[in-house]
Amino acid sequence: MTTMVLQLALANIAEMQLLQSWFHSADEQQSWGGDNFDYPCSELRFLELLCRTGTQSYSLLNTLTGQLVGFGQICDRFGCHHLARLVIAPDARGQGLAKVLIAELIIQALQQQLRTISLYVHRHNSIAVQCYQSLGFMLSPPPEQENIRLYFMTLQAEQALQCANNYLLQSHISSAR
Repeated sequence: MTTMVLQLALANIAEMQLLQSWFHSADEQQSWGGDNFDYPCSELRFLELLCRTGTQSYSLLNTLTGQLVGFGQICDRFGCHHLARLVIAPDARGQGLAKVLIAELIIQALQQQLRTISLYVHRHNSIAVQCYQSLGFMLSPPPEQENIRLYFMTLQAEQALQCANNYLLQSHISSAR
């Protein structure tokens, strides 16, 4: 594993455009972005679909290389901080970066208000489901008409705060070494 110094930052247009190259089929892109994501689509259409009103987009960057290694969004949905469109760069997968991305997004969300964190995940994405469960997310009844392809998962506010604190403590210990 190469050395990385990671930082969550508001995503810029170039980073959002780069995301499009991470998906090589309609199934991959729609599994990540939702059924409304056309494949293939123009860069402009991709950005239009990605930049939804009321949604903040974040990039997880390796500050040593400037490389985009992850992406996620936060919006206000269902009375929760809702995480959406979470993805790790194909060449950076398997290094635990999804947990870093999610923890950083949780910290960002909780700075606005302490409340439950929610997300949807495709049932077939067992790696993502296991990752979310390892952070404390639980399968929950969906707040809208059930989509049989998706799980709705939540992390209660107090658990989200604990997750954020654990992550900050661990990252502080790692950086002190």
